[in-house]
Amino acid sequence: MADNDNRRKGTIGLILGGIIAVAAAAFILTGGQLGGVKEVTNDADLAPVAPGKK
Repeated sequence: MADNDNRRKGTIGLILGGIIAVAAAAFILTGGQLGGVKEVTNDADLAPVAPGKK
């Protein structure tokens, strides 16, 4: 059966792919922080560390 539909194929995929590519580029360029800056100013900002065994 012939496909006589004159609509473009893949337009939605192209749009969604572009949106995902822009979001991924923004995430990579911001260093994975999505615009936020992670700063460590003192020891309270660090994750707790379990004491070692003697």
